[in-house]
Amino acid sequence: MGERIEIIYELNNLKGTCYVEIKPGEYSGVNWGEESIFFTDKTFTYFSKAIEKHYKEYSLWGISEINRETWNLVLKELEELKIFLSNSPNPEDLRKHIEYLYLGITEKYILENLNKNLDDLVKVITEFQSWINEKSKDNE
Repeated sequence: MGERIEIIYELNNLKGTCYVEIKPGEYSGVNWGEESIFFTDKTFTYFSKAIEKHYKEYSLWGISEINRETWNLVLKELEELKIFLSNSPNPEDLRKHIEYLYLGITEKYILENLNKNLDDLVKVITEFQSWINEKSKDNE
């Protein structure tokens, strides 16, 4: 698995098409935009429960238009997830809070270097929250 847990900002850093694109504003029909940020599908799935809780129509494989009000709820959920992940959680409790795209593979990857991977996940969530807050200023 070996993928870094990170946000990808540059289109030229994408390899293939297994990415989640987060784009500010309403969906325009154009994908792979310069203003977008990207996550591998595996990375985004780790914290997708925070979105699913407040946006029931969410799909990893489809288009989800999320308004500012819902993003604010998601931001709070992500903050709670960060607190949980920062408090040395028991590995058995992780499944209650994070998703694994390929259970056997991605769970094993997280657990192999648990502290570093959870630290990386907290950093990515923090970075994502900052991006959401910044982009929400100009978009509904």
